[in-house]
Amino acid sequence: MGPHLISDLSDRIKKREFVLPLYADLPSMPEHERRGIFGLMVGNEGKTRVPIYGIYTQAGFDPNQDMLQASVQSPAAYANTTWWMANPPPQWRDCGFGAHGGLIVDWNLRSTLEGLYAAGQQVFQGFGHSGAAASGRYAARNAAAYARGANDPVIDRGQVEKEKARVYAPIQREKGQGWKELYAGIARIMQDYCGEYKQEETLNMGLRWINEIKEVEASETAARNPRELIRTIECFTRLTTAEMIMHASLARRASSTPLDFKRIDFPEADRRNGTNLLQSH
Repeated sequence: MGPHLISDLSDRIKKREFVLPLYADLPSMPEHERRGIFGLMVGNEGKTRVPIYGIYTQAGFDPNQDMLQASVQSPAAYANTTWWMANPPPQWRDCGFGAHGGLIVDWNLRSTLEGLYAAGQQVFQGFGHSGAAASGRYAARNAAAYARGANDPVIDRGQVEKEKARVYAPIQREKGQGWKELYAGIARIMQDYCGEYKQEETLNMGLRWINEIKEVEASETAARNPRELIRTIECFTRLTTAEMIMHASLARRASSTPLDFKRIDFPEADRRNGTNLLQSH
């Protein structure tokens, strides 16, 4: 790695002297440098020609007047690219309980939502198939016992019809993007704006992107068969889950060592243990 203009950039990001995300100020550069970055490099390096250069240009991005946002990464990554390649942030490598939390259940694996039981990776981490099978059997047995004694539900026919219209809407469209594009967009937003190091600015930006996807891309997604419909509905659920995670991250104004939760703008550790942190949100 060569020399850097700001050798202690990662430390200064942690101290909030620089607030993420960072931008390439293309309009302020000499034309030959600007064209070298957006056109020569972005457009011919790796797989950037279509997803970045092509789509950005089609959407109206103008390097002569628009700044280019950089990916939001761990502060250490801005000082050493080699470190980032060897240590990708957690949101790029796993989705374990320790990083993102799970449902709160009692000894019967019953959640705080009436009638909802949980098992497997939602509750335990690292038990693999054996944990999923054992906890699933136990949760199902308790759920069945609850169902036998529960009152008959009151059906809201208007709510049912509204939900049916929402679920079957993608299969009624003859044209539109597929679920894979929707899935990739949601994943990228969570990776960039709700990653290992969180802060109010990037979380709010992520919420704006999530809401825009809900209003535009999600309403235009098409499914050609039942399998694609299932995947599309899963993406709709992921949009809701992403929004919940970002709101919960904004509400938690402290960092947490037990859960490896890092707020750059609130670095002080929350002294409560991990269980209480999960229950509070």
